[in-house]
This record gives sequence, structure tokens and C-alpha cells, in this order.
Amino acid sequence: MGFDKTSPQTEETLHRWIERSKKSQKLFAVAKNKLPLGVGSHFRAIDPNPVFIERAQGSRMWDADGNEYIDFALCFGVLFVGHAHPKIVETVQQQITRGSIYATPHRMEAELATELMKRAPMDLVRFTNSGTESTMHALRTARGYTGRSMVIKMEGGYHGCHDNLLASTKPAASKVGEMMFPNVVPGSGGIPEENLHNTLVATFNNLDSVKILFKKYPKKIAAVITEPIMMNTGVCPPENDFLKKLQELCKNEGACFILDEVKTGAKIAYGGACEVYDVQPDLICFAKVVGGGLPLGAFGGTKEVMSVLEDFSVLHVGTYNANPLCVATGLTVLRDILEPSVYEKTNGLNRRLIDSYNRLIKKHQLPWHTETVNNVGTIHFTTKRIRNYRDWLTVNVDVWRRWWHGMCNEGIIPTPYGWDEQWTISVQHSEADIDRHLEAFDKVAPMLKEN
Repeated sequence: MGFDKTSPQTEETLHRWIERSKKSQKLFAVAKNKLPLGVGSHFRAIDPNPVFIERAQGSRMWDADGNEYIDFALCFGVLFVGHAHPKIVETVQQQITRGSIYATPHRMEAELATELMKRAPMDLVRFTNSGTESTMHALRTARGYTGRSMVIKMEGGYHGCHDNLLASTKPAASKVGEMMFPNVVPGSGGIPEENLHNTLVATFNNLDSVKILFKKYPKKIAAVITEPIMMNTGVCPPENDFLKKLQELCKNEGACFILDEVKTGAKIAYGGACEVYDVQPDLICFAKVVGGGLPLGAFGGTKEVMSVLEDFSVLHVGTYNANPLCVATGLTVLRDILEPSVYEKTNGLNRRLIDSYNRLIKKHQLPWHTETVNNVGTIHFTTKRIRNYRDWLTVNVDVWRRWWHGMCNEGIIPTPYGWDEQWTISVQHSEADIDRHLEAFDKVAPMLKEN
């Protein structure tokens, strides 16, 4: 993620970053000879260089240069439980002595499914190893159930890296097309054009853009899939009962309503987005939080829709599915850690963080604004309130860069790397962590004025 033009303030911030990360740079130089870009995922390719983490505990991480960070990125929100939670460490240690994988049924599968069904309206659940797998199999299930091929996704929405849904995730402004009928833009090279013939794109928070597609392709659309809160554009909440209206529209059109709760499930509330927005999707996708740091995902839905898995007409397989190490950890997360009181605590800490951010933004006379839902939040470097992907395109990337690198230089990882990301308040964050975050922002804020 490099940029062609930066301000003097940004150059000064990056210079300090470089000075703090000498040992990481040496490790990076070695890695670049072994790994494309020197990293294991494109999302870890940080300009001018990533820092290499040595260990993590609670709300903190330490890099190869010995720098300590309070972590609000938490692996793209995976670690709502924080790093190396003692209960998870104990669970992993106990389960590994009984075996890490069986590739046969075990009692914990049904127990974890029960815990998920307490939180979300589902009749049957299947386990996967990632959010990508969860959305991929949910989409296949919807197509098998409806006998239709086409799917609608939201422009700017991210549902993992499989070909069918890696479309219009970050299209350039010059390629987006009309607001009411967005173009379908491949999200990567290597995706054959024919793979996207059945993928349609609508605009988040704009029900009419979805209706247009149902009218244009009658009885051909198998499903609409959406994040409840667009989190590939910072934090973009649904407005005007958008999700409930979308659910009703899908029902009327005979299509499945798929809610991608990979980033929100068991996180923004005990019952996730289904609780917050009072919706009952046909299919729901999970990952991230439910694994507590281990690779675990799930998808589930109504018995009627999931019946295509029971009659073998739709295939869902995977050697690592529901492996006991990850499922045991998931049980610990949902049973023993994420109790209702956790949400009250994390929501309260985030409310304090957001309110103080707003106060400091006003103090430093900045034109930017915050956005939040319960225990997640971000600062949007645009004067527009973001309602959809096109609003997000107005973000000032140079100012974001000063903020993100500047906060890291002060020992705060404010969000995952990217001006499309959000912070998470974990169960292991404290009032003192919030104080340090705000102290850092107060120091960095003067650099965030537009030139």
C-alpha cells in the first residue's frame, strides 16, 4: 500500500517509524527473499515496512525492536477476547494432549452449535475454518436451495477472497458506474470474467438499487449477501431499517437473505447484529471472534434452507472442519468468556473513547468525525458522513496515514493497517488503555489538519 504523494508532516511521521523499527527492517529484508512482498498476506504489506511482532499478551504486543504497543487492531477484530487469554491458553493446553484433529464426529460440535444458536436465529450449523469458507459455503447453500445462480452483494463489501464475491470490494472511482446500478469490478487479477457473470452489485443503505436488480433479473437471484455494518469502509451502519427491509424484499422475491456476521457475530452484542438490528436471516456466517484466535468459522440457517446439506444435494466438506482444538476453544469463548456483562464493559469503554475523540477533534478544530457501533469505532478522515462505499472514497488518505503511523509511534495500534478499518475494544482492555490511546491522539491530532 504505497502512496504517490505525501505531506511534510507525513514524511516526518514515517521517518520516526523507520527509526523505531531497525530490527524489523532486517527481518523484513530476509523475508522479502522468501515471501512475496515479505509477508504472508497482502493486508500485512505496510509501507515503508511492517513491524515484526515477537509476543502478545492481554491488550499489548511487543515488536522485534522492543517497542510496546496497546493493540486496538486485534487481528482485524478476531481477538475480542484479547491476546493469550488465560482461559484459552488453558483450553488449548488441555485439548492438545487429547489430539488436535480427528476428522470424525465428536461431542463438542453439537455443544458449540448449541452455543451459537443461543445467540443467533439458526436451526442448523456447520463449521468451517475461516470467514472466507463460511461465506463461500453459505452462498453455495443458497444457490442449491433456490435453484438459482445470481447473487447480489454491496459495493465496497468484503466477504472473503473467493472468486464469486471478490468483486467491487475497492473499485476505483473511475470504474464504479452509476450509483443505482454499480459496475461489477473484479477485486483481483486471476479471476476469470465468467466467474462474475452471476455476481451483481448494489449500493449499501439504498434499497432501490437492490430492487432494480430483482426487477432486471426476475426469479434468477439466489441470494443477497451483506455485512450488517459495512466494515470494509471503516464503520458504516445500516440506516432507516435497511436490513429489515432487505430481509423482507428477499422473502418476497424468493431469494435467501445472507447476513455476513464474520466481523460482528458474538461481538457487537451477545446476539450480534441479529440482536442489534432485529433481523432473522435465512443464513448467517461466522468466524473471527468465535474462534478466540484459532481458525474457526461457521455458517447456519433455517432448517428449510439447510436441508440441502441433509439430502446431499449441496456438498460441504473439509478435513479440518470442526477440529477439536478449535471447537474446544470456541466453547471456552462463548461459554466462559463472552458473558453478557462483557458487552456492557466493552461498550462503555468504547463510548468513553468515542466521546473523548469527539472532544479532542473539536479542541484541535479538525473537520473529521467518528463513527461507532457498541464496541467498535473509527475516525473517518472525510467531512462526509459515510453511508456507502462512494462516500468512503472521499477519505483523505494522507491524513489517515499521519494518524495511523503517528499513533503507532506513540505505542498505540489504533486499527488494523488501512483507512478502511476500525478499532475493537477487547475484554482485556482497561480504563488505563483508553487513557493512553487518548493521550496519544491528543499528541498526534495537531498533525491531522489538511494542507
